[in-house]
Amino acid sequence: MDTNRFGHLTKTLSAGSRRGLFHVLPLLLTGALGALSLPDAAAKKRKAKKKCKKPCGPCATCKKGKCKPKADGTGCGPDQICSGGVCLVPACGAGGPCRVFLSSIRYDGNLGGLNGADAKCQDLANAAGLPGSYKAWLSDSTSSPSSRFVPSTGPYQLVTGTTIAANFTDLTDGPLLAPITVTETGGGFGSSERVWTHSLSNGNAGADPGAHCANWSTNGPGAEGNDGSATNIDLG
Repeated sequence: MDTNRFGHLTKTLSAGSRRGLFHVLPLLLTGALGALSLPDAAAKKRKAKKKCKKPCGPCATCKKGKCKPKADGTGCGPDQICSGGVCLVPACGAGGPCRVFLSSIRYDGNLGGLNGADAKCQDLANAAGLPGSYKAWLSDSTSSPSSRFVPSTGPYQLVTGTTIAANFTDLTDGPLLAPITVTETGGGFGSSERVWTHSLSNGNAGADPGAHCANWSTNGPGAEGNDGSATNIDLG
């Protein structure tokens, strides 16, 4: 702009009313700011390439418009894995902790077989809001925990977080690290420490072939079932 014309414009504006001054100034400032904020087309293109469509999460970073796991594996806790940029605790059987509990309800020997006993465990877990699938630690005439449980490489823990075994091998090779005296709700077991089992500490069926209440299907006269102690960490 010609300096003489700009000076004349300034004088003209100064001589006008305050109303006229504030009417004109916003137009001049807006034009100046608009001119400064326009990036070139190449800069816009470069910026668009670097953006990710959504946040990448704590264990991922944005690379060329895509979320990629962090190279150093940081961002997650010691017991977590990174999945899609989100830190997750792996499930039981996939390296994560397997929950163990003592049923808060007492049952007689007629459990509806192993399937019925498993269903009772699952119902208690569901009611307590525990995730995952659950089975009863029972043996009958044809199967036992060592044959019907999927061994996990992760720790076995009470619902309160106390570890009773480092993995399935540790669970079945001798004494436990802690007794199983906590129910699905996190409470104590109450007045009775006795639990149905007909299973040895190694996960195999007990030595007495008939001590399973007719495959956990009767509570009638003459029915026998092996039990164990919830407070004992080393049952044979």
